Amino acid sequence: MSEGVYENSDGFEDDEPDAMKNTDIDGQLYANVRAFKPSTRDEVVASVHVQWWKRPLGVAAVCLGLLCVLLLAGIIGLSVYYGVIGHHESTERDQLQASYNNLTEERDQLQTSYNTLTEERDQLQTSYNTLTEERDQLQNRIMFYEKPCLAGWWKFGTSCYYLSSTMNTAGGGQRQCRTMGGELVIITSREEQIFIHGLKKNVWIGTYKKNGTWQWVGSTPFTTTYWMDGEPNNLNEVACVEISQTATDPLKSWKDGPCVEQQWVCEKPITQ
Repeated sequence: MSEGVYENSDGFEDDEPDAMKNTDIDGQLYANVRAFKPSTRDEVVASVHVQWWKRPLGVAAVCLGLLCVLLLAGIIGLSVYYGVIGHHESTERDQLQASYNNLTEERDQLQTSYNTLTEERDQLQTSYNTLTEERDQLQNRIMFYEKPCLAGWWKFGTSCYYLSSTMNTAGGGQRQCRTMGGELVIITSREEQIFIHGLKKNVWIGTYKKNGTWQWVGSTPFTTTYWMDGEPNNLNEVACVEISQTATDPLKSWKDGPCVEQQWVCEKPITQ
């Protein structure tokens, strides 16, 4: 019986006595108690400080904090950057607006100058056209004055005059004048009247009375007259007019009378 007590579960006998076994058990218990001896406060804090990173929530909180710091720094940086950019763009905008206003003012000034120059150009063109026309008229007049009359003709103004050397009636003198390209002289100015009177001949001129009415040959209106005192006094229905040398005033030398034979004066334009 006693031998069975000391037999191991595996069939072998235990050589150690019970007292020895109890001693070993007590030693193991004591060792375990010392191993689980409560730690001091500093040891606990140190353990927490050393091991917080091993906890998932702690790592997440730290990462979130770092992200917030980085985000805040980014926001501040962007705010400063865009503030500087905005100020720079505002300055550039103001400069561009000032340049635009200056260019607009210069454009308006140039437009005003252009309009003024255009108006001056038109005025100069008008003056040029007027001067050109006057030049042409003067050249024509010079040509009239410089162009010689045919032999036997007198030049005065823009006409040539022919004093007949033969006698004829006023009607006969008019027919001869037409064969030479002219008419009996038609007096239209004081200067022409004085010139004809200066020929020192009693001559027929191109006016006559028909049916009691005085008129010039052709279609010249009969307005200006140089009658002698008391003239006209011919009561006949038909009468002619001569420039009489008996008058001392050339502007009062017309005398009417029968259209008998005497000298006459032809006139034709100098261009002919």
